[in-house]
Amino acid sequence: MSVFPHEVTTAEGRRLALKEIDPGDMLDLIEAAGSAMNGASATSWLSYAQMICSVTAIDGVPVQMPASKEEVKELARRIGNDGVAVLHPFFMEDEDAERELVLSAKN
Repeated sequence: MSVFPHEVTTAEGRRLALKEIDPGDMLDLIEAAGSAMNGASATSWLSYAQMICSVTAIDGVPVQMPASKEEVKELARRIGNDGVAVLHPFFMEDEDAERELVLSAKN
């Protein structure tokens, strides 16, 4: 994951504390996903959930790492559209870099 700030502020003024998802967190997230990991949309769901689960606090109040698909959804709702809008650019940079790496490896 690229270097991103440890805290961001949404358009509504809410503060979101962030952390990089480590391999153990990713395994927990895959386990929490359960049936969401089936099918073609699994990669998209996991990428979006990874972004959501990088949030460790909202306005200074700690957020626990979700342990189920429903908890991921609940956290996403708490973060809201303006929160996702602030997080999205940091995670899109990573996806773009990964795509470039894959394309350069194929050539």
